[in-house]
Amino acid sequence: MVDANPEKSPQTWKLNAGRLLSVIALVFCVPLGALFVSIATGAVGVFLGITGYVLGARRLGALAVVLCTAAMFVGLLVGQGVIPGDAYDRAVDGWFRNMPTERFTED
Repeated sequence: MVDANPEKSPQTWKLNAGRLLSVIALVFCVPLGALFVSIATGAVGVFLGITGYVLGARRLGALAVVLCTAAMFVGLLVGQGVIPGDAYDRAVDGWFRNMPTERFTED
């Protein structure tokens, strides 16, 4: 039996879901990876990219996995101060010192 409406077939739904997840993965790794030095956003992006790849968005899923992995490594290097830029430790250190709790004071 051939489906008369190909837009409602399960394959089309899987492919569209894979594309959507891959685009969300790219959003997690490229803009969010540049703003926040976090391994968690990169890991979520890699997971969503792999899921998109499995669901049928092969090129977009593979691109998301590669870019998210690269963003994780660049984020690690920037965070440790290896690559020039505002290191994560220096940015967070000033924030913790200004917190009004006794836990973070240096007295």
